[in-house]
Amino acid sequence: MLAKTKSVIVVEDLSVRGMVRNHHLARSIADAGWGEFRRMLEYKTTWYRSPLVVAPRFDPSTKTCSTCGHVKAEMPLGQRVFRCEACGAEIDRDLNAARNLALLLAGSSPETLNACGAEGFGQENGLVKPAAVKQERSNRKPAIAGNRRRYERER
Repeated sequence: MLAKTKSVIVVEDLSVRGMVRNHHLARSIADAGWGEFRRMLEYKTTWYRSPLVVAPRFDPSTKTCSTCGHVKAEMPLGQRVFRCEACGAEIDRDLNAARNLALLLAGSSPETLNACGAEGFGQENGLVKPAAVKQERSNRKPAIAGNRRRYERER
């Protein structure tokens, strides 16, 4: 559904192996199957021709203020509200990180990104503009490993 309905998808390149070492979070992280989710998201975005942008592993999206750009030294996992010492902004931790990822994509602000992904793709930030989507699409989906037998039967 994400690959079909969203014009651009941004994910963080997290070190799942490193996070599993935390014995308080290990079971929850292993059960979530983040690696499998990302693998499926990659092939689905390719399938539906929607761009997938992967934020760099060490990008401080959680520790950076989305209002002024100040970067905190630390942001413990238990702290769910981001409080900026520089400008005094208070915002939910996850919403702050999402806004920073949108800024990473757009280059200036989330409002400058249009539905086609223009204005924010370029060589300066390492992003590449996606290929144009054809106007006419076939109702058939391409055969991939999981659907090969069903696809062959339908032919």
